[in-house]
Amino acid sequence: MLDEIVARYGDMLSDLDTIAYTVTLPDFGVLSIRDAVRRLGADLTTLQGPDELPRSTGSISLHQVGDGIVTLDWVNPGDDRMEMTERLAGQGFRHWYVSFDIEGNTSMYARYGQAEGFLHHPEPDLMSFTEWADHLGPLSPYTDFLASGYDSEDAEARVDILAACLAVVELESGVRLDRALMDDSPCSALPMPL
Repeated sequence: MLDEIVARYGDMLSDLDTIAYTVTLPDFGVLSIRDAVRRLGADLTTLQGPDELPRSTGSISLHQVGDGIVTLDWVNPGDDRMEMTERLAGQGFRHWYVSFDIEGNTSMYARYGQAEGFLHHPEPDLMSFTEWADHLGPLSPYTDFLASGYDSEDAEARVDILAACLAVVELESGVRLDRALMDDSPCSALPMPL
């Protein structure tokens, strides 16, 4: 099953230069777009309708997907933009963040209530005295699978790490990133500084 999901993402993502994608699901109830905008610390009056073009305006698009929210950001992801979308995480929520920048760096962050985990590629070692897998937290059940996205002294990577991260998010959240979501799904746009 994982191989099929990874292959689908590999095909779909081959023409993307950058992306930052989040999925946030509440443990109970519904997280609406209006609630998400408040959690992001933004002014509801700045929220733009679905006729805006988030890719060209530097906005984050917010999509209502079931009980949760998906955000898509097409600007080269930076720490300030990630810090903003992290405001969607917290007690009572499960939150996933995956980004890919123009230099080929992939980041993944997950937070289930207070439990956090992260991955960075191609540089998995953020702290020289700990293994990269020690930082996976709630993503630890996928350690072997995610390790297959790294080159080692013994072998080359067997999967595209971005596709692998998106596959994990899909399996954990039940939300699929696809062309319909990216291109055709109704959304609201939240202007962001470039």
